[in-house]
Amino acid sequence: MVTIRTTADELLAEARVHDRTVRSVSLSSLGGQAGGTAAARRPSVGGGRQVELRTSEEIQAIRAAALVARSAVDAALASAAIGTQPETLAAIVAGVVAAARAESALQVLPFDAVDGGDRPFPAACCVAVNDRLIHAVPTERPLQDGDVVTVDVAVRLGGWCADVADCTVIGRGSGRSVSMVQGCREMMEAAVGMIAPGVRWSRVAAAMQAVAQVRSLGIVTKYAGHGVGRTLHEAPVAPCGLDEAFLERGDFTLLPDMVLSIEPTVVARPDGLQTIDGRGFAIGCELIADADGWTMRTRSGQPGCSVERTVLVTRSGCEVLDEEPTSVSAAVLGRRVAVPAVAN
Repeated sequence: MVTIRTTADELLAEARVHDRTVRSVSLSSLGGQAGGTAAARRPSVGGGRQVELRTSEEIQAIRAAALVARSAVDAALASAAIGTQPETLAAIVAGVVAAARAESALQVLPFDAVDGGDRPFPAACCVAVNDRLIHAVPTERPLQDGDVVTVDVAVRLGGWCADVADCTVIGRGSGRSVSMVQGCREMMEAAVGMIAPGVRWSRVAAAMQAVAQVRSLGIVTKYAGHGVGRTLHEAPVAPCGLDEAFLERGDFTLLPDMVLSIEPTVVARPDGLQTIDGRGFAIGCELIADADGWTMRTRSGQPGCSVERTVLVTRSGCEVLDEEPTSVSAAVLGRRVAVPAVAN
């Protein structure tokens, strides 16, 4: 997965360093102009971090990168079949990215290894199979009937980055795996349906969490979605579930011209196992480091999956930048879903 690590301790520590409270910027302060003041174009979010608001030219540049990433993901998943090696899927991604005269952001930008070091990723993309879920290095093991596969591609084109992922079940698969993939996609639809100027991210996260709860899916809380632009991982942190530290220190208000990579990441859970605690917070799925120094696996051994979209907050809702505007479903972009009330 192409995500940034975010824990309750890290959010609280960041807030102490900056010694600021969570605050939002009113829409009127932006003046409605792409060329507003530097302060207005970089409002502060949780912990005092600054988030960039993009100009129309910057948005088009990110869109171009996102469309390359989407093409690469689609090409790889179209070739994902019984007997195909994950390394082959990564090679397909590399070819699509190179043909577009773009770069794999994972290979040209510092990336967070398990040991904490920043070094290039050893492949053109992450290919997660079953319990090999986060930052998964593609392997030679051929895909088997029932495997759950996520292809996660980060692209840099003309100095601008985008992040896209999608998943599938190989062969027929089990009902549980198919339901998990469908549930992850429903979480994304719920998020897209909620995004609009003035909405707190906690409400978007609550919408995704509600879907996971209905589907009995565990949520990965150690990693989260993020802002994206000149670099792959920018402020703000955008989780797909709720925790106390985020509500207190990390929550933020969506503003026009924010660009985010939204990434619900889930794990299958046995029937009856709770995914939400008594306070309404997500019970995070524990991960362990693989011997390859990059891949994070689920401790339970259960499979997981992820869906990721690069999304623009517009004046009236949102737009998915990794889809051609003419192909974006108005039903998805215009939907507003009911979610549980969340304390701010």
